[in-house]
Amino acid sequence: MTVAVTADRTDELDILDNIYTAAEDYSFYPFRDKSHDIEYEESRDLFEIAIESNEHFLAATTHLGNDGSDRERVEAVQSAVLVKELGLTDALVILDGDEDKAERFGRAITGISDTCPPTATCIQSELYYPSSLLADLCASHLAYEIEHPRHCTEVTPSAPVTKEAFNDHWGSAYHSMINSSDRVETEPIEQRRAETVRTRINCWFEGYMGGGEPMPYDQSVQPIVRYAREEGYEELATKLSQV
Repeated sequence: MTVAVTADRTDELDILDNIYTAAEDYSFYPFRDKSHDIEYEESRDLFEIAIESNEHFLAATTHLGNDGSDRERVEAVQSAVLVKELGLTDALVILDGDEDKAERFGRAITGISDTCPPTATCIQSELYYPSSLLADLCASHLAYEIEHPRHCTEVTPSAPVTKEAFNDHWGSAYHSMINSSDRVETEPIEQRRAETVRTRINCWFEGYMGGGEPMPYDQSVQPIVRYAREEGYEELATKLSQV
């Protein structure tokens, strides 16, 4: 399962606000928790509310397996297909992982696109970026719902099988990923390792990627609180001020 979230910096306030609202009755907090930190069946409402309120930001595709494909290669091809389908040529693509993931993605997308969009890697990105946390929640939700179908066969958001719905892209992207020798360059964005919620919030606000040298522990969240208030997110600002 691969999920893409298309959002700008202001959209991420909306995403974060929606996730906080969805998690109100649960011990689940952005910048601290990931989807696997809570039991899905006991927290289904959290997943569904977070996804429904942010559905317009989401795109997904799935691979049903059973063909011997390597999981990391499949993920790279699926990521490339989603970026191609979304028409993202100049937006920054944030990949959850290390430079190897960027290498696979870049080689895959050059098989179906003239250029590779600006790309950055972020270790444990779901702890740093609200859009990545949304993708994490959505991927876990879709994986569970597909594995445990209920009364209907449709899932939200839709997650067509890559090799069927995007067959024209699959082969070209996979072949390019395996055979290309082109070097993939990532954007020179500073990486900082954050161990606390406050420092991760600051990494997000400053646009740092997860990894690299430790972030100082004495970071104030007040600039982010003010920013949220200025953008009209009073409840979100209050929640951030309590971190």
